[in-house]
Amino acid sequence: MNNGRTKFEYLQHPFFEKERMCRHHARGLGTIRRQPEHEAQQFRQEDDTVGVTSKEETDIGEIRRCAGCHRFEPKFASSSKHFVEVGDSDTGRCVCLACCRTLVTSSDEVIPLWEQVLNFFEGPLGLITDEDSISGVSRQSLKSIPVMLVGLNALNDNMKKHSDGVHYKSSQIMTRGLCLSEFCGHTTESVGVTAILCLSGLPSDLTASILAHECMHAFIKLHPNFRYGKHLPLMVEEGLCQLIAFLFLNDGLEPCDTTEKEDDSIPTDAKLRQYFKFCIETDEGLYGQGFRLAARAYAEIGMQELLYYIALNRDFPPID
Repeated sequence: MNNGRTKFEYLQHPFFEKERMCRHHARGLGTIRRQPEHEAQQFRQEDDTVGVTSKEETDIGEIRRCAGCHRFEPKFASSSKHFVEVGDSDTGRCVCLACCRTLVTSSDEVIPLWEQVLNFFEGPLGLITDEDSISGVSRQSLKSIPVMLVGLNALNDNMKKHSDGVHYKSSQIMTRGLCLSEFCGHTTESVGVTAILCLSGLPSDLTASILAHECMHAFIKLHPNFRYGKHLPLMVEEGLCQLIAFLFLNDGLEPCDTTEKEDDSIPTDAKLRQYFKFCIETDEGLYGQGFRLAARAYAEIGMQELLYYIALNRDFPPID
């Protein structure tokens, strides 16, 4: 204690080096796995007293977090550094100034991002073709799927109706995308994808990676090798989709502009892109477990062989 003020021990953010969080507010950082001590300093004792007179960290109150990069809003910063509301009036969602640079807010803005995803599936991944085929999935079949940007409440309502609790298996703070489907005709082995929903008010790179994840769900549902009546185990399918999202962030986007002068106090677009990949890599939930298994197999045998093995065995191949 010093002059009636409380000195707190702060946690260092495991990715954004300049970020500091009190222990109380860091408990909700569910998307991040703590780095080993040899990789990052775990704690820092601040030399300066914080600008509150309370004895408990919880007395600081609720601190908002960015819906994109999950950083906390600076509690005692100037109003110019405060986060921006994203339009879900009753959810309190907001984004930081860094994520606000490329914010996606309408379904029209999703169209070029969806095209980028399809280009990635057709080009680098080689998973789809220009023409319809009974042995695969065509670009046109994916392009014809309605892709809509929706608010958090609409996404949650559809998730409760269609996902059977699937998205609760991730350690992500909130669900951000959904692939809707329905049975076709009188068979459980024929399925049509009716829509892809993506959460509005997120930065462009993150939105595109969500679309890549959901596109892989659609690919699996439409491909004749993956029958809906024999759907894949959750960890296998979500791991594959997270692998695709990660690869897209790595290889499917244009390089970030490094020439434009930016505010040094907030992350660059390149740093944000790294963070989105970091979240996929370090997710401690079922999604993250599946991703790491999928990534190891992909590195060993490639995408085509990996999908062929999963179609036959409904599991990842054993990799020593």
